[in-house]
Amino acid sequence: MIKLYQAEWCPFSHRIRAKLTELGIEYEAVNVSASAEKRAELKEITGNSTIPVLADGEKVYSDSSEILSYLEEEYETNPEELELHQRELSPTIYGTSPFAVDETLARLREALQEADVEIIDELDLSSLLDAERTYKVLLAADREFLQLAGGANLGAATLALLKVAVYEEDGVTRVDAIEPEKAAAQIRNSEVNERGLELRKRFIKVIKALERAGVMAE
Repeated sequence: MIKLYQAEWCPFSHRIRAKLTELGIEYEAVNVSASAEKRAELKEITGNSTIPVLADGEKVYSDSSEILSYLEEEYETNPEELELHQRELSPTIYGTSPFAVDETLARLREALQEADVEIIDELDLSSLLDAERTYKVLLAADREFLQLAGGANLGAATLALLKVAVYEEDGVTRVDAIEPEKAAAQIRNSEVNERGLELRKRFIKVIKALERAGVMAE
């Protein structure tokens, strides 16, 4: 039986559990200590103490993206279902906007500021990705989230920057916000994770409100 070395608080472990459940694969979850010093069994298997780790017989994988790719290839998924599941497992909070990109950005700025999120900058990545369509990113910050991240690991504090992409795809304006707790997960700090989860809820409300605004405007 497959063994998954993981932790309930780890967002990367959550992605693997979701994929295993989606594919209907039975597995044994082995919860590991939050302290790297107490992960002797894990280190013996993989040579390091990071999670998640998936062991399938003699095969051992210790990177979440690598684990997902292995499970999808080894336990086959319908291509259309796979595309949908990959979207669902993406580390983003996503939605659509009934407004054009620039108006969507203006509404997002206002909504995020009302949610006590400070806007730092706006990037236009259109020419770097695909000059034929608009792709813009709002960079923002929640002071408490940033300070918690900096207090836990000053060098990694930039992982706590908030990023929201607004772009055109198939004639639709899409809004994708990187999930804060997943972006900062490598800091491995419970307070940072909890604040990130709280911010995630704010992002969901903002994006859903944007979608509802379009319905009300019709």
